[in-house]
Formats: sequence, C-alpha cells, structure tokens
Amino acid sequence: MSALPKLSGPELEIAIRKFALEGELTGFTELRRGHIHDTYVSTWENWSAAGGKKRFLHQRMNDAVFEDIPALMHNVAVVTQHLIDAPVGEVDDATAHLTALRLVRARDGGDYVIAGGTPWRTYHFVEGTLSYDHPKSAEMAFAAASAFGDFQVRLSSLDPDELRVTIPNFFNSEARLSQLDDACRRDPEGRAAEVAPELEAIHDRRAQVPIMERALRNHVMPRRVVHGDTKLNNVLFDEKRDVPRCIVDLDTCMPGYSLFDFGDLVRFTAATADEDARDLSTVSIDMEIYHALRDGYLRHAHRFLSAFEREHMAFSARLVSLTLAMRFLADHILGDVYFKTNRRGHNLDRARVQLRLVEEMERLLPRGH
Repeated sequence: MSALPKLSGPELEIAIRKFALEGELTGFTELRRGHIHDTYVSTWENWSAAGGKKRFLHQRMNDAVFEDIPALMHNVAVVTQHLIDAPVGEVDDATAHLTALRLVRARDGGDYVIAGGTPWRTYHFVEGTLSYDHPKSAEMAFAAASAFGDFQVRLSSLDPDELRVTIPNFFNSEARLSQLDDACRRDPEGRAAEVAPELEAIHDRRAQVPIMERALRNHVMPRRVVHGDTKLNNVLFDEKRDVPRCIVDLDTCMPGYSLFDFGDLVRFTAATADEDARDLSTVSIDMEIYHALRDGYLRHAHRFLSAFEREHMAFSARLVSLTLAMRFLADHILGDVYFKTNRRGHNLDRARVQLRLVEEMERLLPRGH
C-alpha cells in the first residue's frame, strides 16, 4: 500500500485547527502505530477557562483503503456514543476502569474534516496509558480478553443494521479465498509461482473456509456488532496498574460474527513470535496465554454466546489465522497494494507466520478446546 504523502508542519496545523479545539497549540508529534492511517498527537495550553494542558490525537485517514469515509465515520460516531451511553454490566478488575473513545467535533459540526485533500478526525487523547504488542503475563492477556468481551456485551444492544459496511466482505473468509484465487489468476508481478507451498497449504483447508459464513446464512449464529481488529495493542492499559483503560481502532466495527474478535485476539496475542517473523521455528501458540484469553473472553461474553459459538471458539482462531494468511498472500501476489511493507516479501513473511499458526493450532487446539 502506498504511504500517504509526508506533511509539513503548517499543513498539519491547518488540519488540526479545523477541529473545535480552544487554547494555545504548543506542539505536535507523530505517533507511529498501525498499518493504515497516519497519527499525530497535539498539545494545548490553556485549553479551558481553568487553564491547564491537554492532548488530542489526530488521524489522517487513508481513503485509498477506506473508500467510504462518511460511512466509516458514521460507524465510529455511532459506536463511540453507544459505548458512552450503554449501561455498565458486570464489572471486574479488568473492566472497572474502561472508558470509551471520544470524538472531537469539527468546527463545522461534523465528525471529520477534509484538509489538504485528505480526511482527518480527532479524538481526546487517553492519558496515562500504554499499549503492548505482547502480553507481559497471562493476567494481562486475561484482562485484555475480558475488556473485549465486555466491549461486545455493551454493543450487543446495538442493532447491526445501524452500521454501514465500510469494507465489503471484511469478515467473509469465502470472499477472501475468492480474492486470493483472483490474485493468482491475475498475477501482475509474476509472484504466484514462488508461493506454491503456501497456496497448497490453503488449498488443503478449503473445506474449512465456509463454515462460519454458512452458519450465518443458516441462522445458526446471529450477526453481531464486532470490533474486527482485536490485536492486543488495540487495548490501552493504565501505565501504572496494567488494567485496561480503553479499546481503540474502531475502523472495522461492523456487522459480523462475534468469534472473529476472539479468533483475531488469539492469533495475535497467543502467538510466540512477531506477525512478520522470518524464523518459523519460533512460531507457535502459548497455551497459558490461550487459556487466559479464552477464560477472560468468556468472563463477559458468556452472557450472549450461543452453544454453536462456544463450540467453535478454538476453530475461530484457526479460521481467522487462515483468512489473514490469504489476505497477506493475495497482497504479496498483487504487489503489496494494501498493507504497509518495509521490504520485498514482507507480506509473504506475514502469510507464512499465519499458516504456521494454523498448523500449530491444529496440533494444540483440538475442536472445542
């Protein structure tokens, strides 16, 4: 995916000042996180009548990935407001300090602005927090999963039809397989031949791909509002107590199946190696972390999960990993047009890690484990 063009300081300031922020802008810095958007943090003095300092988070959204920005921001506004308004359910140590993201309105009253030809949004910065790519302990993994389970519980009262589909078929493994097949047919960079072993591994598991979509079509499980990107680093933890404070990155909040969130959390958080590791011998599943994630998620999600969903928790982790492998592999074949990369073969490395995770989950997580 092509990176957004670099901004000058004046260009960034023009975008920031389109939001309803008062006081004296004293500085801004880039915050490097995520594959898609560009993120900055601004600092303001005397931002209220009482004075003081406050920070805000600004994102220049990548409209090459999210082509329907109005729909995206509709979803973010609906979800954040619902989380603010939703009654708090069962509270435990892992969820007692959770807060929802809060958007800052533009000066024209909208949820986002256009500056320099690109869309921008602004959030209140959640102070005193840290994010982690890997859990410091099983207790941290349990807390993160509990926070995501609570997130789904609170959104269970939101009608999925109130949200718009911003990325068609984002959760649809069947569609992702079709996209991979199409990428192989097109093969614009001549890369398909070099990934024959990876394609064969996916082919061997084709029968698994439609299971969740078939369950949705047959009403065996319901559509729900899901987060869609439940990596551990999308939970902000209190920097002093290691308890969850906020769930972030709501761009893929859409109607989907609830276990996508659980599966994505497992494939990222319980993995023993980085998502783009080159030494596949280091790639497996930490079973202590897996069990912490399962128990943490069920701490709240037990309130709405069906018997089918409970039975397929382990399978969902395998399917999400397989689906992401298909996405990474298709992007590699097409010439790295979606995910940010740092080197040739970066997406291929990512695909290989996901396929190794699938193998390890098949070995360690039997059906219903």
